[in-house]
Amino acid sequence: MLTGYQVTLRDVVENDLDQLREWRNLPEVRQFMLSDSTIDDEQQRAWFKKVQRDKTQRHFVIEYKGQAIGSANIKSRGNNIPIEQANVIEPGLYIGEAKYRQNILAFAPTLLLNDYCFNKLGVTKLVAVVKPDNQAALNYNAKLGYKVVNQGELIDISLNFEDYQLHTQQLKAFLSR
Repeated sequence: MLTGYQVTLRDVVENDLDQLREWRNLPEVRQFMLSDSTIDDEQQRAWFKKVQRDKTQRHFVIEYKGQAIGSANIKSRGNNIPIEQANVIEPGLYIGEAKYRQNILAFAPTLLLNDYCFNKLGVTKLVAVVKPDNQAALNYNAKLGYKVVNQGELIDISLNFEDYQLHTQQLKAFLSR
C-alpha cells in the first residue's frame, strides 16, 4: 500500500473487479484507452487472474478519504522484466469518479505513483502512450514534466527524474497540506 498526497494506492483485490469494470466501461473513460472496447465480467476476471501472476505489472485502486475513486497501474517496459528490476516503467491511471476528474486531486495518485517508481524502484524513466485526441492527458502530463518523444498514430511521452522534480514542486507542496 502506498500513501501520500491525501490518497492511498492499494493492490486490486477480487472485490474491486465490478467497480473497476463499471468505471472502465464508462464512455468518458474508455474513449481514451488504447483498447476502447467494453469489458464484460468474464474478461475482467480473466484479466485479474493474469495480472495476479504477472511480475511485470502492478495494479492499484486509488482511494481518497477511504472511498475508491479510480485505478492506477505500472508496467515494466522491456522483455518480461519484473517491476522491481525495471529501468523504464509505463504508468497509467484513470479517475472513475467524475467529481474528481477535473480536480487538482487527480494529480495526487500520479505523484504518489511517480515518487514510488523513481524513489523506491529506482527507475530512470517513465514512459506513456497517449492517443492524439486525448489533449487533457497530454496537458496533464506536460504539467508533470513529460516531454513528447514520438508522434504518430499514438504519442509517446517520457519523463525523467530531474524534469519530474522541477515541474512538480508546487503541486506536491499544495497536495501535501
